[in-house]
Amino acid sequence: MNEQPFRTVTNLRKSGNLQEAWNVGFAALEHSPQDAYLKGALFWVCYEFIKQQQEKISKRAASSNNFRPSDFEFERIEDLLQTIASFDIPTGGFEYKMLLVQFKKNLEWFPSLVNLVLRHQSALFDDESKKPFQAEKGEVPSLMLSTARQVASAWLRLNKNGQLDLNQVLGFINLTRQQVSDTKHLIWLDYDQSKCLIVSGQYEQARELLLPILRKKQKEAWAWGALAATYQKQDRSLALKFFAKGIVSAHDVTFSLKLLQGVIPLLLANQQFIEASMCLKTALQAYQSNGWKVKPELEQLMNQPWYDASVDENELKAFLKSLCRDVIEYLHGPTEKVIGVIENIHKSEKGFQVFVNKSITWSVRMGIHKSNLKPQAGDYVELSLSVNGNEKEVVASVPSQPVELADVSTIEGELRIAPKGFGFVEDTFVPPFVIGDIVNESRVTVLRIMAWDKTKARHNWKAIKLEQVEVVSTLMPDFDDIPF
Repeated sequence: MNEQPFRTVTNLRKSGNLQEAWNVGFAALEHSPQDAYLKGALFWVCYEFIKQQQEKISKRAASSNNFRPSDFEFERIEDLLQTIASFDIPTGGFEYKMLLVQFKKNLEWFPSLVNLVLRHQSALFDDESKKPFQAEKGEVPSLMLSTARQVASAWLRLNKNGQLDLNQVLGFINLTRQQVSDTKHLIWLDYDQSKCLIVSGQYEQARELLLPILRKKQKEAWAWGALAATYQKQDRSLALKFFAKGIVSAHDVTFSLKLLQGVIPLLLANQQFIEASMCLKTALQAYQSNGWKVKPELEQLMNQPWYDASVDENELKAFLKSLCRDVIEYLHGPTEKVIGVIENIHKSEKGFQVFVNKSITWSVRMGIHKSNLKPQAGDYVELSLSVNGNEKEVVASVPSQPVELADVSTIEGELRIAPKGFGFVEDTFVPPFVIGDIVNESRVTVLRIMAWDKTKARHNWKAIKLEQVEVVSTLMPDFDDIPF
């Protein structure tokens, strides 16, 4: 009894005879073009050939982290992907999931696979593929989310050639956002979508995605650079302001190179040649100090008559800070300023509580507090509150000089510590964590607030900071000990 072609192909593949499996399978397919089992067997032959090429790419990328295929690898893999697409294998099986896993690092380089994803959309992903994977080093994005990000990356690379339809790409991104259970990594999908919208000139829609990102990532240069890009063709002064904020926010100058390049044309348009020269010189020095080849576009700028290589680039930071000093207003809309005193630091040390008066306190995230020193209880801070209808939110915090506040005062007296660890100074309650290592009956100054006492159902004075007073001795010296 003759073996069915799909079994022959499968057995040849499993024995390592891929080329023979290919030859036998496609010869049989000419006679039985509708044989679904044969197409399924040939899918796995194509998959094994693709895997061989991907292993070469991964081995090369181990040191460079560059998963881009060579021209030969690209053509070979693209041919195999087109062959797979021609099989029109039904979704819902194991085939496409394994294929997408195989391309988790470089899907964006292969238009045939991207188009296959856009054609089938969420039908390619089972429930497991829509859930993030919990690895030892943290949460790994779901297969559907990582695929959507690569599809966005592919469009950004191929949009000039018209190989991919933007509406399909955006549709898949929105579908992904609705269906995946990722939470931690969704912000990056929003960022990818915003970049597509910027390139396609849909600036308002891009800003709607970017502003929530920026409110969480105010210290990231790339986020400010993306917002600046939405204004480059609409409002040059705002674009300049946001580029400036991005450059001064960069943790290292290498993270601001794209922004330095982006801001130069805006400065030139304002006839600010000295400042443009500072930006270019800063960028060039970063390339030189890292031993990188300078980009051709930077070399072209360097040869322009406006460029002055003798400028003092150290003055650039002060100039940029002056440009972006009011940038918070654009990020959150009009803000209201209030001054309060830090009541306590949260146990997690990720935030602190600010007392404004006995009716108003605010919780502040540590990440939005701008200071070179770690905040402590008793420090005065100025808060910026964004106003959205009847809702207010703390969007920034900076140190402030002490001011007179209602329901805040300072007294001096003797600390009396109770057996349970808490204490009193006159009528002011002192929590144990405020006392610290100060001993009983010490003379102290107390910074106190009028806080709500749940036990007595009324407001009472509560200490938030103690400082021990050094007692100066008033005893007369023993003259027998004086050497004269």
